[in-house]
Amino acid sequence: MSLHPAQPIRHPVEVLGLGQSPRHDRTELDHLIQEADLLLAGERILNQYTDFHGQRVVLKAPLASPLERLDQAWEAGRRVVVLVGGDPCFYGIGPLLVRRLGRENVRLHPGTTTLQAAAALLGIAWQDVPAVSLHGRDRTTPLFAALGREQRVAVYTDERHTPAVLAGMLLERGADSFRMWVFEDLGLPSQNWDAYTLEQAVERAFSPLNLVLLERVQESEVTLTLGMAVESYVHERGLITKPTVRAAALAALALEPDHLLWDLGAGCGSVGIEAGLLLSRGGVVAVEREERRAAMIRENVRRTNAFWVQVAHGLMPGCLEALPDPDRIFLGGGLGSSLVCSPESSSKSSLKSSPKSSLGNTQESGPDDVPQDILETAWGRLKPGGKLVAATVLLGSMHRAKTFLERRGLDLEIVQIQAGHGVPLADDLRISAQNPVFLLSSHKPKP
Repeated sequence: MSLHPAQPIRHPVEVLGLGQSPRHDRTELDHLIQEADLLLAGERILNQYTDFHGQRVVLKAPLASPLERLDQAWEAGRRVVVLVGGDPCFYGIGPLLVRRLGRENVRLHPGTTTLQAAAALLGIAWQDVPAVSLHGRDRTTPLFAALGREQRVAVYTDERHTPAVLAGMLLERGADSFRMWVFEDLGLPSQNWDAYTLEQAVERAFSPLNLVLLERVQESEVTLTLGMAVESYVHERGLITKPTVRAAALAALALEPDHLLWDLGAGCGSVGIEAGLLLSRGGVVAVEREERRAAMIRENVRRTNAFWVQVAHGLMPGCLEALPDPDRIFLGGGLGSSLVCSPESSSKSSLKSSPKSSLGNTQESGPDDVPQDILETAWGRLKPGGKLVAATVLLGSMHRAKTFLERRGLDLEIVQIQAGHGVPLADDLRISAQNPVFLLSSHKPKP
């Protein structure tokens, strides 16, 4: 006689993608549902299965409780079915359940996504349309990163990120070169879809069951590349990081695709704008004290479609408090001891008179005379393992930054960059040297 109780037979968890259009034959799926002991789905989907007599669990965030009940039922040998709209592997729960239970214990049934259904209505190739989900998410950097690169971007919304709210976000960022398609109640008798300007969408109410597709209707005025000429940017004379230093700074930052970069003392925004080319899912916050320079950043963002750049015009270190923690920090030029900051969204903010930094008449910019509290605050907000890169011109400033990073960081590196460019002289050329710039970089230790 066995001394151990028999283990229950565990059936695969069935995850059914219901899709967006009626199936010609749902006999197999209906059979799986009726045979289930436990049915998990969103409330809207559960309400469609009034004839199901087993146990029901609403699948909603936070997922800890419903997933625990799923685990218990599966381990007890009960038949579990999970219903999802669209496809379980497209912003769906399918991969999560595979990681949780093992691939052999989950059977996924694909369905038509809302993006596929919308693409069919417009007659476009949906493999060319990247999708971004704001459903239950607060991070919008992947959206703006995609808008800076793509002709079309699909957006999954929720009750907080409605099409109207989304349109307002784009207008605030200056991304008014898009029109908005809104697809409501796809696959239902109330299905409706139409195109709107962003200004129109801000004023409208839409069905909570919707998909947004943003379509570019105007190309950028300037084609954005790494190492763009100074003349390509709207800027103050002498207050822009030269292409050679810009390229070296971006290399020193060692950006990864989903990083968030703080560009402190952004000037005209050239470093942050070009950094976004390396941040396919990340973003940049360009912090600038002077109102006129903040306006230049916005204009350069508009001209290049670098919508991954968020402008923060405010008083440091105070204005840094509301920003999300960065993975990388670049201390650029124009930082002085009196920095005036106001929220980007405020158009009525007053600007106090601030003294120019000691770099006002130099050809390159750096964080000379950066107050200690700004350095302390920026370093404190940098994520563990993150990296800070500072550009300085003056030897005293280089020494202060060096001392600061030596006491706090790891792997301090100092590089001097000096470039010369050929300029006409008589019938020949001479080399005109730019001011040398020091780049200091250091990693923040992990706990």
